[in-house]
Amino acid sequence: MKTEANAAAQAKELKTFPCDRQLLSARFSSCGTVLASGAMDRVVMRWSVVDDQLIPLPPIEGANGWVQSIAFHPSEKVLFVSDSWGRLACTPCDGDAPVVHWEHGAAHDGSIRKLAVSPDGTRLATCGADRFVRIWNSSDGALVTTHEHAADVFAVTFTPDGTHLVFGDLFGRLFALDSGAGKIVREFDAGLFYKLSRLQDVGGLRTLTFLAGGSTLVAGGCQPENGGFLEGAPLVLGFDFNSGKLVSETRPGGVKDGFIHDLAWHPIGFLVAVTSGQPGAGKLVFLNPGEKEPTYTNGSMANCHAVALHPNGRRIVVTSTNRDSNGNGRLTTKDGQYPTNSSPLHLFEVVG
Repeated sequence: MKTEANAAAQAKELKTFPCDRQLLSARFSSCGTVLASGAMDRVVMRWSVVDDQLIPLPPIEGANGWVQSIAFHPSEKVLFVSDSWGRLACTPCDGDAPVVHWEHGAAHDGSIRKLAVSPDGTRLATCGADRFVRIWNSSDGALVTTHEHAADVFAVTFTPDGTHLVFGDLFGRLFALDSGAGKIVREFDAGLFYKLSRLQDVGGLRTLTFLAGGSTLVAGGCQPENGGFLEGAPLVLGFDFNSGKLVSETRPGGVKDGFIHDLAWHPIGFLVAVTSGQPGAGKLVFLNPGEKEPTYTNGSMANCHAVALHPNGRRIVVTSTNRDSNGNGRLTTKDGQYPTNSSPLHLFEVVG
């Protein structure tokens, strides 16, 4: 649906905060006073949020690999952290030296691609490259249920009422799992996220979320054009959750714009998304459900990996890659070394 409020919404960049490492994931705490971001060098970076300032806090250490997905508890000052080696942990989100509440060194055999917290905060879901989906008790880390899938799993999210867990796989198949009974009750065809190219299974699904009310499931990622040096167009698909029917397709970019890596639902009624493409292309876009084109686009950044929406809806933080990164095709420096990759944080205000 399109309203005057969400049709006019734009983003004004207020400040850019430097960061000396590459960041993958970013989220605000439920109280809005802490911003956390998972890094490639096995730490979670933290900032105290004071008005339009991000004041650095000591990082949270203990991860074994890339911190690809993080999530805050919806009402407690607790942060859940997963990494590319399969570690899952729960830690306080504030304080100078948070102590781990609980952890599993091998919650999955290999990379945990995504984690999600149930709306009431009692359960935690993870999915990984080992083809498993698992649900955990968030308070003590006890395993609640395990679902073994037939393919690699890339994304996971709970329904707003917490009764179902939705996950998506390499081939663009989405499944609704009854989170209590542990049984698949519904399937969605998101095959546009998959392509067999040059003997490669190319999977483009990256993120799942629900629109307000829970009637519409949204999947984001890339519609692959080819394998090898992958090219493809950002893609957002909307499904009626009850019927499983595809109800919308949006492509906010061309075949050079790559993946939608992160999505957030803004309370005034639009989707906030970030993209990462080739070479060194990144965008922040606002999307109205059901419309073909974005209502707002900011293409001033390099590859974007995460978007964090403040609880008050007025602030957005985007993590990108620095423009002089070697990942963006830069030559070596005069001393023969590649420039260090880093992730500036872009602070935006929602206006209009």
